[in-house]
Amino acid sequence: MNRKDYEKTNDYKESFRILRGFVEDVLDGDIENLRDFDFTNLTTYVGDIIDPDMYLITQAIYIILWGDLYDLSFEKMGSWNWNNEYAFRGDTLNSFGSLFGKEDKKKGRCFAFRAKYFAADKNPRLWKKINEFHKLYHCVGNFLIIPNRGTLRNGINGARACYYDNATCEGMRDYFDWFIIAVAKYQEKVKRGDIHLTKFEMQLQMNPEYNPAFLKIEDWEERFFLNPYFKDGKPILLFKTPLKDRLKVTDPNGTDPEIAYYEADEYLELLEDFLDKSKEVIEYRTTKIIEVLKEKL
Repeated sequence: MNRKDYEKTNDYKESFRILRGFVEDVLDGDIENLRDFDFTNLTTYVGDIIDPDMYLITQAIYIILWGDLYDLSFEKMGSWNWNNEYAFRGDTLNSFGSLFGKEDKKKGRCFAFRAKYFAADKNPRLWKKINEFHKLYHCVGNFLIIPNRGTLRNGINGARACYYDNATCEGMRDYFDWFIIAVAKYQEKVKRGDIHLTKFEMQLQMNPEYNPAFLKIEDWEERFFLNPYFKDGKPILLFKTPLKDRLKVTDPNGTDPEIAYYEADEYLELLEDFLDKSKEVIEYRTTKIIEVLKEKL
């Protein structure tokens, strides 16, 4: 749907009502306060889904930014279920839990437990960065709406978060730069008519929006404010750790000869690179998103 017609839809109008209310009630009337706003502890404009990248206000922002591209509505967005009832879901580009480890009292896991395996908490400078990123990663610049149909738990969102190569899906450990490159490779296969798809590509195939006929990967750069992930119009590896090394296991006491484990220095270097570059991405995208929202308010 073209933008002019889409902006006449009830979902678009409702999204603006939600955004204006959020700016007045939560951001003290200034959209610029969205720049460093942490959605984690938001108690209003939340809706029925507890994930910050799927709060009611977040969904409204998706509709305002990209609703015309996907003909989005609130009914099309939701948590994944086996019926693929919801075609789209919010996603967090650079996650905290996958690399650092989320606190989970029921499982006996403390804050950043993976990083603590390698004494990151004993390094004041690195530990400060980790705490700062924990407050930053649920900012609007780290969120994106994605086509999410799939047969795996949590759809495409879950497929890209798989840790290891297994019978279900190739591992990607939640790295967004890896995800974009995987989409680019899938699109190349589609263009060639290559039917030999990986397990992950089979999941992408369930979503026509990943097809190059719908939106070429080179157009993602500007459309979704993903410039840091591209060079000369092509997606690149943003983080320096080689792909095969990203799937190592964070267990300092691991002894299984069939499993590759991280060494302490290797993992701490990985974390620092991830922290620095993720921060740049989030700040860049936040600025771009605020620019668009400010023009429309």
